[in-house]
Amino acid sequence: MVIIPNAKLAQAIVTNYYLPEKRMAASVQVSVSYECDEEHVERVLLEVATQGAREIPGMLADPPPGVSLDPGFGESSLGFTLGFQVAEFADQYGVRHQLRKRILKRFREEGIAIPFPARIVYMRSGKPKPRGASEPRP
Repeated sequence: MVIIPNAKLAQAIVTNYYLPEKRMAASVQVSVSYECDEEHVERVLLEVATQGAREIPGMLADPPPGVSLDPGFGESSLGFTLGFQVAEFADQYGVRHQLRKRILKRFREEGIAIPFPARIVYMRSGKPKPRGASEPRP
């Protein structure tokens, strides 16, 4: 049992995750290579999520999962968001865990690449010029 003084409770922001309804929306973000076909990625994510809704405890099939190209264009990848419903607040963590494992396995099977950040480094040869040195005049 926890006793909270009324004055503290009146000043606090309270979020009730069980009312008016226990179910809630959750999501998983996935990044793929720019070389991937975005329609193929979307189809695979929907298939994984639809199957997961039938098999993963706490994940709901209604309303059905959805995929969007959001956040979209990243520095090194295309970002997708897979949205779904869970039965209650605490279910989201286990469902995300299971979905990520299933997505990774399926991406490997489908040849969908998850990229590493890439940087281009330019190297100059020769001796560096001292600060403030000007170019010799012809």
